[in-house]
Amino acid sequence: MSYNVKSLGYRTDFIFNRFNGSVTLKDKYIVATTDSNPNYFWGNFLLYPTPPQAGDYQSWVQDFKKEFTNPAISHMTFAWDSITGEKGEISEFIKNGFKLENSVVLSTKEVKTPPKFNDLVKINIIKDDKDFERCIEVQVACANDYLSKESWERFYRKSMELYRSMIESHKGYWFGATLDEKIVGSLGIFIDNDIARYQIVSTDPEFQRQGVCSTLVFKSADYILKNTSASTLVMVADEDYHAAKIYESVGFKPTEKQIGLCWYDKEKHS
Repeated sequence: MSYNVKSLGYRTDFIFNRFNGSVTLKDKYIVATTDSNPNYFWGNFLLYPTPPQAGDYQSWVQDFKKEFTNPAISHMTFAWDSITGEKGEISEFIKNGFKLENSVVLSTKEVKTPPKFNDLVKINIIKDDKDFERCIEVQVACANDYLSKESWERFYRKSMELYRSMIESHKGYWFGATLDEKIVGSLGIFIDNDIARYQIVSTDPEFQRQGVCSTLVFKSADYILKNTSASTLVMVADEDYHAAKIYESVGFKPTEKQIGLCWYDKEKHS
């Protein structure tokens, strides 16, 4: 198999796999790994060129088990290189406990001041350990009930270790939003030549609906476009999550759909 990945979402996911893991083309799929975080569900996955068809369930499971032999891995994640959201034949996966993940990929080459821009929100590049710790607190506070709070905290700590390593290697930045002398939101942006990918956009639930997120996204985007090689900004958001509308208010436009399937051992993530 030899092809160029169409999905901008998955192509920019590979920025992180290549830094701390691998992206390997095999005969039937691409193997993406994250060495420092084996239980990062969407950091250790198989990407197929087409959606699953009837009868693929068993072979895909066997593919994953063949490629991921680390006993610490307690999930299976499958993706396919679609930009329009084709689901394929997923009924057997769903019957066996997999969850379908629908995301929207948004991108832009320019940003605009959002309607809810908040002049009181100060945006800074995060550098101190104490401030990074506060960013993790906000991330955990925003987490859904897909996993336990303890599992989310482990995930965010591992993720921030990776992001900080990338920042130290001059591959990105972490931005914080401060209101009332307190960090109430943050996000990361990581650069690969002319493309910049946003990661973990979070706003403290106690400070939402005050323009924190839109101001943070706008100011960070403006900085990246003016000070780095990036000319295209990329976001990936849950298709049903309200934040996608916030990103659109800054100038991002939905350009693709990203889809995949994930199963994890609930006993190990409770």
